[in-house]
Amino acid sequence: MRIHAALAATTAIAIAQSAAAQDASPVWTYWGAGAELDAISSLIELNNEAYPDTPVTHEVIPGNTVELRRQLQTSLLGGNPPAAYQSAMGYEIKTFVDAGQLADLSDIWADINAEEIFPEGLKRVMKIDGTPYAVPLNMALISNIFYNKELFDENGWEAPTTFDEMAALCGEIEATGTACLANGAGPFWSLYNFYAPLLSVVGVEGYFALASGEMAFDSDEFREALRLYGDVYASNYIESWGGKTWAQGGDDVVAGRVAMYQMGDWISGYFKELEWVPGEDYDFFPAPGVGDAVVIQVDALAAPAGNEASLEAAANFMRTSAGIEGQSAFNTYKGSVAANLETPSDIYDYIGAKTSEQLNAANGSDAVVPNLFFLLPTELGTELGVQIERFAADPTDETIDSVVETLERLRQSALDQGTFVTW
Repeated sequence: MRIHAALAATTAIAIAQSAAAQDASPVWTYWGAGAELDAISSLIELNNEAYPDTPVTHEVIPGNTVELRRQLQTSLLGGNPPAAYQSAMGYEIKTFVDAGQLADLSDIWADINAEEIFPEGLKRVMKIDGTPYAVPLNMALISNIFYNKELFDENGWEAPTTFDEMAALCGEIEATGTACLANGAGPFWSLYNFYAPLLSVVGVEGYFALASGEMAFDSDEFREALRLYGDVYASNYIESWGGKTWAQGGDDVVAGRVAMYQMGDWISGYFKELEWVPGEDYDFFPAPGVGDAVVIQVDALAAPAGNEASLEAAANFMRTSAGIEGQSAFNTYKGSVAANLETPSDIYDYIGAKTSEQLNAANGSDAVVPNLFFLLPTELGTELGVQIERFAADPTDETIDSVVETLERLRQSALDQGTFVTW
């Protein structure tokens, strides 16, 4: 009798759990493995404990931002979108807002005190025309240069603070038979490296002027930034970079084939997977030329509009995600810096704590600068990445002429169509 009662109780629990899973509202991301999966799973577990009546479940969309966007468009057309999804910042948000497909998050922003807890530069790219449509989960800096400490210590090399010092250091490094800078193929990694020379020439205000279409790509300033990038970065990349992934660039640093690598904070997580100890085997310094500024890449959450059945679950999940406990749960695993600046620094390792301090200082100077790729109209941002990689492979004056002609033509077209945003 007791056995039958136990079986009945177990069956009831299983049925209840199954029903809860069916009732849970889906959250889409492309975080399907490793620390990223642990990060989103930890956040969802925390949320479902806090809001058991509106649970969410995680669904992995394999691929990247582009594939997730494609799947999202299909789901919106079919009338069955997720409750929330992993969103980029800036122009990607605008495209969905223009189509009337995103929920206004003004009430949630008020609930989480967003105007006080997020950096100014980050808040700019979560809003369209002053209305917030996304909640940021984290920030990854893409303006720091990581380096092999053993190589630096053995040779007495010091972190450069100017581009002249960096060029001279590359000469010293290459004289030992070691390559100076790692890089990876694709339209992002060379572009991310280009931001430091660009900021050094145009400053933060000029950077946003370029993003809003006010600065021409055939201007003297943009040409100067390209030449500086070619002289200091492109001319000093390891020869075989064009056939490597970003992770293989990290492998080159760990193996001692390359001394330095300007890459997003996620490279630190990769180094740790290879059993490198932060602060002992590797460290970073700000790219010369950025001054007080930091350039950030952001993961955020947005909610499709019109799905009334899941909007409450999405709203609660975003409240969890923005809070200190949620930000800590997510970023402890992700290895990134919390978007909520009130998050205590003791959740970070050596690299994370150093990055957090750097970011807070930049915020104090109003110099938190979002990735330009996501501020430009989609076609122009994509072409900018393509053209900078093309120049990185062939940093000549002839290539500069072709690059600026191509980009300026697209800028003029975007101006004619009125597609730029003043962030």
